[in-house]
Amino acid sequence: MLLIHPIGVGLSSRFWDRFIRCWQASDDTTTLLAPDLLGCGVHEHPNQQLAPEDWAAPLVDLLRDQTNTPTVLVSQGASLPIALAVAKSAPELVAGLVAISPPSWRILEEPFPQTQSQWIWRLLFQGPIGFWFYRYARRRAFLKSFSVNNLFANNKDVDDEWLDTLEQEAANMSTRWATFSFLAGFWRRNWISQWQKINQPVWLLFGQEATGIGRSKQWDDAQERIQTYAQQMPTAVSASIHGRNVLPYESTSECVSQLQRWLLHPSNPSNNHSISH
Repeated sequence: MLLIHPIGVGLSSRFWDRFIRCWQASDDTTTLLAPDLLGCGVHEHPNQQLAPEDWAAPLVDLLRDQTNTPTVLVSQGASLPIALAVAKSAPELVAGLVAISPPSWRILEEPFPQTQSQWIWRLLFQGPIGFWFYRYARRRAFLKSFSVNNLFANNKDVDDEWLDTLEQEAANMSTRWATFSFLAGFWRRNWISQWQKINQPVWLLFGQEATGIGRSKQWDDAQERIQTYAQQMPTAVSASIHGRNVLPYESTSECVSQLQRWLLHPSNPSNNHSISH
């Protein structure tokens, strides 16, 4: 499996550390690839805009070098378009697609004006405002507040391991370019046609307390999101577990067990829209 981590302040392949430990405790035969995306972790990138195709290209190269056989892509949150870009570039290397905490259907359907993305990039992120914003955003107090308000269902799950990792990974200021590319919206376009035409098996995992990131009356709630995906992608298998927006970290064992179950029976209708407590 290829694990595609989310993009944000301090986020890197280490997002999957807890998931990998839990997975390998019950299955030491599956190969788990968890690379740093371009501009994240140890994979530095200069001051340059990044789109899903830019993040996908090195992943395709990795798959060709490491396995050159069909692989299950596992995306977290808004890294889903990166998985879709990999599937479009090298469909022969994709055996299935897993979307954990996928974005709301509205986000995937409504393109973000590229002129606005360019404006945000040039005026906010390329200058001193962006530099000082990133220094502020990588402070432990901010990381904890953001995680509590936007990512985790239970405040107690925002632990030292999570915060220490984010602080360490955000220490390198060059990682801000990947984060800024994401925040500027270069990944935002209409992905629906490609998403609905995926030929490989698709598995969706939702948090029962899932929310949008930030504050907006336009965000859908968890049940609305689940129902929308069921209507729009009737052939996909889905499940929901306790948690909010970072299920591989906050609800690790449930996330692992549900995914392992699906991998054993990827086309079993009885798994569709199941609820695990």
